Amino acid sequence: MYKILIVDDEKMIRLGMKKVLPWESLGIIEVYDAASGKEALGIIREKKPEIMISDIQMTEMTGLELIEAARKIVPELRVIVLTGYDNFEYARQSLRLQVQDFFLKPIEEDELARAVGKQVNYLEDLKAEEKNLRLLQRTQGTAEQTELEHYMRNLVHKRDDMGKLLDNLREYYHFDTEMELKLMLIVPTLYMNQQPTEENFQAMSVKNVCMGMVDAQERGITFSDDDGTIAITWFEAETGDVVLDAIEELSDILKDEFDAKPKMVVGSAVHGFANLFISYNDARFLLDNEKEGIRDIVQTFGAQNKADIFRDIYAELKGIMCANVGNTDYVMKAFNTFSKATQSYNLSPAMVRRNCFEIASALYFSYMGDSGEVESGKLDSLSKSLICADREEACEVTRMFISQLLGKEEENVHEIITKAKHYIDEHLTEELSVSNIAASLYITPNYFSRLFKRVTKEGCNEYIVRKRIEKAKSLLETTSMKTGKIAMMVGYRDTNYFSLAFKKHTGRSPTKYREEIQHNA
Repeated sequence: MYKILIVDDEKMIRLGMKKVLPWESLGIIEVYDAASGKEALGIIREKKPEIMISDIQMTEMTGLELIEAARKIVPELRVIVLTGYDNFEYARQSLRLQVQDFFLKPIEEDELARAVGKQVNYLEDLKAEEKNLRLLQRTQGTAEQTELEHYMRNLVHKRDDMGKLLDNLREYYHFDTEMELKLMLIVPTLYMNQQPTEENFQAMSVKNVCMGMVDAQERGITFSDDDGTIAITWFEAETGDVVLDAIEELSDILKDEFDAKPKMVVGSAVHGFANLFISYNDARFLLDNEKEGIRDIVQTFGAQNKADIFRDIYAELKGIMCANVGNTDYVMKAFNTFSKATQSYNLSPAMVRRNCFEIASALYFSYMGDSGEVESGKLDSLSKSLICADREEACEVTRMFISQLLGKEEENVHEIITKAKHYIDEHLTEELSVSNIAASLYITPNYFSRLFKRVTKEGCNEYIVRKRIEKAKSLLETTSMKTGKIAMMVGYRDTNYFSLAFKKHTGRSPTKYREEIQHNA
C-alpha cells in the first residue's frame, strides 16, 4: 500500500479528488493534500509519499518548481501533472522533469483513477524486481558456498587439477593459499531413537552453527567431506593456541545448543591448501580410532605445561589493574587479556576461580583505599558466585564484579535476553548466529549462549528456529507464496533445510501443512 499527495491551490478541486476516488482499491493507504508548494514540501519531507498529483499554476511556487524540489527529497517520486492551460511549454518542461503523466483539467474520475493505478502497478512491479534481485543474490551466495565446498572436498580427497583448484581459491575467493592450516572433523552426537531425517536435521543444524561461528568471522571454511562428515579448515595464527581457543569455544556453544558435545578431531598443522589432505588424513585416522573414546576434542599433539609462563603474566596483569583503578577502560582491557590467557594456557577451573578472586580482592581494596568507600558483602557475594563456576563463568562473573565496582553497571540479565529477542525479531530474515547476537550485546558468545538457555530454558538457535517456523506457518496460512519464497522470507537460504526444520517442529512438510489448513478452513 502506498501514499499519495494532492497539491492544488483550489480547495474544491483538491478535496474533490480526495473524496471521490476509490483510493483503497487502487492500493493507496494514505491521501494527503496541500494548498501550496511550500506546504507540499513539508508533507513530502515528513511522510515520504510515493506518488504526487500536482497543479502547475499555483501562487508562491509553481508546480514545476515543486516537482524539482520534491525530487531532491524523494528522487523516485512518481508525478502526475494537472493543468488548466493547454500550453506546450508546460508539457515540454514536464517532460524535462520526467513526470509520469500530464493531463488537462477537467479530468474524468475514471481517467485519473487509471493514471493513479498505472503508477501503483509500476511501483508494485519495481518492488517485485527488487525482491527477485535480492533472491538472486542470496541464491548466488548459496551457489558460491556449494562451489567452495566442492573445491574443498576435491582438495582433501586429492581430486581434480590441484593448480586449478588453488588458482580458484586465490582469484575468486581471495584466500591466501600459502597460509598455515589445520583441519578438524566433527561428528554430531546422535541418539539411537532418532529418525534418519532428524539425524540429518541435527547435522545440518550443527553445520549452520559452525558456519556462523567460523566462516562468518573469517576464521576458516566449513564443508562436508564425501562421507557427509562436517569438516572445518581452520586458518592457523602464529601459534595453535588461538585456534584451540576457537575450537573450545565452538565446542561449548554446540554443547549448549544441542545438549551434547559433538566429537571434534583435529589434524596436524600444514602449510598451504595443497597440503590440506595431510591434516585431513590425520583427523580421519584419529576419528576412526577414537569413535569409542570419551574425549570431546582429540588432537595430534599433547597439552604442554605452561603454568610457569602464565604465573608471570598473571602477576604482571594483576599489578597493571591495581595500579590503574582510576582508568576503568584500561582495567577492563587488562582483565580481558587475563581472561583470554586462562583459555590459551588451558588453566583448570579451580585455578581460574582462585585467580579471579585474587584479582577482584586486590582491585576491591585498591579501589576502597583510593575512594574511601566501603561496600560490605561484595566479596562474599563474589565468592559464592565463583564456587561452582567453570572457567568462562568465573571470568564473566568477575568481569561483572569489576564493572560494577568501578562504576560500569552491567545490564540486568533479563534485559539482556529481552534485547536479544528483540534483535532476533528484527533480523529474522537475515543470517543469525549466537556470535553476531552476542556481539550486538557486547558479551561473549559462550556467556550469552549459557545465559539465554538458563533464562529461556531453550538454546538460542532452537529459539531462532522456533520463531522462524512460527512466521513460516503464518505465511503458509495467509498467503499463496511458494515454499521456496517463504523459506527465504524466514531466513533460510536452503529450501531443503527449511523443510527439514519445519517438519521437525510441526510433524508435517510445509506443503502438507498448507493443504491441511486449507482443507479445515
